[in-house]
Amino acid sequence: QLALLDYFFPGFSTLANAIQKYLHIDLNFYIPILLLIGALTLMWNYASSYFWEQMENYFMSVVDIRTDDEIYNILMSWVAAQRFSQGARRFVVNTNLNSRSWYLWRWDYDEDNEDDGVEDQTNGSKKKKALSYTPSFGSHYFWYRSRLLLFRRSCNREQGSSLLASEKEEISISCFGRNPWILKELLLEARAMHMERDRQKTLIYRGTLRSSSSDPTWQRCMARTSRPFSTVILNEKTKKDLVDDVTDYLAPATQSWYSNRGIPYRRGYLLYGPPGTGKSSLSLALAGFFKMRIYIVSLSSITANEENLASLFTELPRRCVVLLEDIDTAGLTNTREEDKNQCASGSATEPMEPGQITQGNGNTNNPPAVLPTGRLSLSGLLNILDGVASQEGRVLIMTTNHLEKLDKALIRPGRVDMIVEFGLADTDMTAAIFRAIFARLEGDDGPKDTTADDLLLDPVARAALSEEREKKRCADEARVIALALEFAAQIPAHEFSPAELQGHLMRHKRNPRAAIDTAAEFVETTRKDRKEKEIKKAEEKRKAEEKRIEELAKKKKEDEEKEEKEKEKSKKEERRKLSKKKSKPKTQRSAESSSSKDDDLSLDSDS
Repeated sequence: QLALLDYFFPGFSTLANAIQKYLHIDLNFYIPILLLIGALTLMWNYASSYFWEQMENYFMSVVDIRTDDEIYNILMSWVAAQRFSQGARRFVVNTNLNSRSWYLWRWDYDEDNEDDGVEDQTNGSKKKKALSYTPSFGSHYFWYRSRLLLFRRSCNREQGSSLLASEKEEISISCFGRNPWILKELLLEARAMHMERDRQKTLIYRGTLRSSSSDPTWQRCMARTSRPFSTVILNEKTKKDLVDDVTDYLAPATQSWYSNRGIPYRRGYLLYGPPGTGKSSLSLALAGFFKMRIYIVSLSSITANEENLASLFTELPRRCVVLLEDIDTAGLTNTREEDKNQCASGSATEPMEPGQITQGNGNTNNPPAVLPTGRLSLSGLLNILDGVASQEGRVLIMTTNHLEKLDKALIRPGRVDMIVEFGLADTDMTAAIFRAIFARLEGDDGPKDTTADDLLLDPVARAALSEEREKKRCADEARVIALALEFAAQIPAHEFSPAELQGHLMRHKRNPRAAIDTAAEFVETTRKDRKEKEIKKAEEKRKAEEKRIEELAKKKKEDEEKEEKEKEKSKKEERRKLSKKKSKPKTQRSAESSSSKDDDLSLDSDS
């Protein structure tokens, strides 16, 4: 036996003899026992893993959670709130429970969980980053609705080495029994809890590409508190018409009305006006007013090709807002009119060369720019918006600063059903902006404190105190209205954008009188800045024009020099041929002349 072990472990016999000599321990007695225990352990591991595998295959239901889907964020938020997670002895602590997949990563997590912060007992303030505890890697049993469930968290080591450990994570939940209804109930509860947290918020998504492939997907980038529609500074009649139109479109009976008449169930709106007039703010407020998610598409992105955009639009839910911001900057403006003008001008001015088969564009020196391969074209965008395979049930909002630059096919009726103009602030809008900034709202002075004196007051005294507070509120409101009219009287109408006025008022948000006193200075400074910008822009334009003229003159001079060289070259060639002709030998010339004379004599004889 020792000889066999000495064969596999050289020197073992020497060690065994030394132990027997000095410690009086005979290893020949213990070695079979150790081998038996090792064999039993190996058999137990194999048998238990085989038994558990068969148990999962035939007697358990399992749901696997993907880390690249939003369900991961939903489920981990639910797990962190359960007792088995908070009482686990081996756990992971996080300030952000969301998936580490880059296109699901949300940087606004602190804003979403601001209400869950732990209150600081020293100063009474809230800490935004609350700690969340989730079970560590391994298997964890817990009870849910009187059923024993298993939460398993593991790390897949077979995935690419470039991924972080948190990106290789895999989680699953199992239950005993072949009916998975308890797992579905758990997922529905987790989703309801997640949606309840976002009930008063507007979810914003952006189109992006998946990390491991080129497939497009929607990424949740943030969740903002729904903006009250009353805070949007716009003509009241225009606001009412817009809200009524969207309300009628989203009504359940409207879809049936569209379907019965064979009309595509879509609605489009175009918001145009100068920058800073509130076009994007209205889109966000509209989505919050109707409790819809907003999906933002950037047509200027390098990934905004026809295939990716079509895939994104097919993934849209039926009830949502799609926002195409600054569509005039996407390079799709007036493309059809420009093509027609180029073809017309080319056919009218450029004649066809001998051997030319097609007319062309009439500009061979400076051919028109060709869109890069894979870029979005106007026809591709139109097919995505209202083509045969386009999505129905969504509210499409397009914004632009220059309505005149848009192609007529893009804004024709049927694609754009309502056009809303955003102009510069008039007197009423200026006063409304002032009231929105300086009106006394609940929570402006921090959390309301109920003092001991208020608690000790009798009902009559408490009613009198409430009446006094109401009178004070009405007096403050009347004072703000008067100040708003005074401020609006000092601001010229239709000259400044709402964003410019809001920026001035925000600098004096605690002192409305200072905002009024500096109104004249604001007007003068803004006009001066605009004039300087216009002068600078004109100077840049003049320099660009001069540079273009210089380049044209230089090019013309180069062409003339090239033409002169060609003429000189042709003259030299002609002189060379003439000199070559004159330099022929006299004998050759005489032979040629004699031959010509013989030919003449032969002709005379024939005649």
